[in-house]
Amino acid sequence: METNILKMINDEKMSFENKDIQIVPGLTFNQKQTIEQIYFYYNSKFQSGEIDGDGDKKYFYNINKNPCKIFSKAIDFDTKNIRLLTADGGNPLKTWFMERDLKFWMKDKQFGRVLNRIFYELPIFGSVVLKAINGNLYFVDLRNFVVEQSADTLEDANYIIEKHPYTVAGFRKAMKEFGVEQKKIDETIKLYREMPDVKHIMVYERYGEVETNGKWEYRRVYIADVGVDQEDQMTHRTIPYRGIELKSDVVEENPYWEFHLEKIPGRWLGIGVVETLFEPQINTNESENLLSKASGFRAIVLLKSADPGFAGKNLLTEARNGDVLDTSEGDINQLNIQDVNLGHFNDRHNRWMKNRDELTFSYDVVQGERLPAGTPLGSAQIAISQTLSYFETIQETIAMDVKEMIFKVILPQWENESSTEHTIRLVGKDLDAYISMIKDGLVAEEVIKQVIKGKFPSEYDAQVIGIVIENGIKKNGELLKQIPKGFYKDTKYDIDIDITGESVDTRVRNATKFAILQAIQADPMMLQDPTKKKILFSVAEDGGIDLNDFVAQDKQSIEQQMTGAMAQRPGGGGVSRPQMTQGAMPGTKTSTI
Repeated sequence: METNILKMINDEKMSFENKDIQIVPGLTFNQKQTIEQIYFYYNSKFQSGEIDGDGDKKYFYNINKNPCKIFSKAIDFDTKNIRLLTADGGNPLKTWFMERDLKFWMKDKQFGRVLNRIFYELPIFGSVVLKAINGNLYFVDLRNFVVEQSADTLEDANYIIEKHPYTVAGFRKAMKEFGVEQKKIDETIKLYREMPDVKHIMVYERYGEVETNGKWEYRRVYIADVGVDQEDQMTHRTIPYRGIELKSDVVEENPYWEFHLEKIPGRWLGIGVVETLFEPQINTNESENLLSKASGFRAIVLLKSADPGFAGKNLLTEARNGDVLDTSEGDINQLNIQDVNLGHFNDRHNRWMKNRDELTFSYDVVQGERLPAGTPLGSAQIAISQTLSYFETIQETIAMDVKEMIFKVILPQWENESSTEHTIRLVGKDLDAYISMIKDGLVAEEVIKQVIKGKFPSEYDAQVIGIVIENGIKKNGELLKQIPKGFYKDTKYDIDIDITGESVDTRVRNATKFAILQAIQADPMMLQDPTKKKILFSVAEDGGIDLNDFVAQDKQSIEQQMTGAMAQRPGGGGVSRPQMTQGAMPGTKTSTI
């Protein structure tokens, strides 16, 4: 007997919306209510309405937007921070080309926007969900996302339901993309048109165990809920509507990728900045509205008099310009309604704002504000370091999730689109780095060819060959490099996300630079000997330094470079003009990558 999928979905949806889960005794949680409250608070709205019991407007003093923006900026990283490193036994040149090819592709696919939105929404909601479809990423609206509330991760959830409200046109297009039979599409639309006051065709996409013919399987099910219950004319019993099962597949896993700002056991939804500030926000609003009411009361004019003739009168409406008042029975004086509690309001406000900063690490040093006068520089540096360390921990967690998503979603799609022969354009620093990596090999090939011919080039000859090769490649200011089909197939690499732009501490980088400089001064041949150079580049990479930025040749004319080479040429003797072969000439198809 088949499971009634629609009934199962409705039961799970009702449990999600109306049932609170207990994290520990006395602490309950409801994901739907929490997300709704986040929407209200982030948009400066009261869930209870804008008017209080006295008929006065309530004012929302938003204290969560600024910390959210600080969090977004502090944990952000971009596609330029994604690096490919050569694994053991790999080809550094292939990895270098693959990294640039991948970054060009990411830029074309606007992957940077995906990262930016992740970092924008994470502090607000505490969790962000992306859906991977055919290598493309889509953000999931948490208002339409139903998941077992107590699950630790989506992989552990017994059910995941995504609600899709479609217009008729949107439904036709989406179902054709999903491969739904035309007969079921037409049947769904027909039932929808017969239903009064229904604005959308509701389709549920569910992932979870389903029993079919006595066998439980993990399935993805699309089911449309556009019908109504019917009554059996014979038995007069209500037959529940079972929905229209549009499509059902056995799948190994769900297509969702989850990112969380802060997690605690017992609930799936992460804890964001807005939820963290629920209590400070409530108390700040209360204080500010009490102060607003008090300010309004202090603005009115109240008068007192011992004369009973003035009792119940209002001089603001009954007195006219030039009137003479009889005060023989008692003077008229203004009541002193000065607020003596203003200091108390300010103190309460400051305490809650301090609590906000402590809960969200949004201190003055992070906001870019001037520190109090007299604050020692060392204290400020320690405060900044400690605060940034907190944000870096969050960055590292997100970076690991992004790295896994790149491995399983981005790279397979990129490899599929980049497996054919294509061209990559190298200019500027990329061109200099490419020349630096291949020039020694091309010079060595040319020297070997001349030695085979009986000529023995000197060091000066090798320098001249290198200058000719480099300037030949740079002749047009760019290089269009043809990437063969399947070029990256056997590339051995690893992914690193440089979360701060400098994944290695600045002090470590500076120490690495100094150590490399000392090594080169002690042995100038380290940049010439292939083995020593490889070791030197490996040490630099471990220290977070790309030596190509330092050893690449400056853009000089061939005359200037030849003059420099002549200055280093040993005196005496003449050298024949180097014989350049077709394979070593720059710009030819025989230059290898």
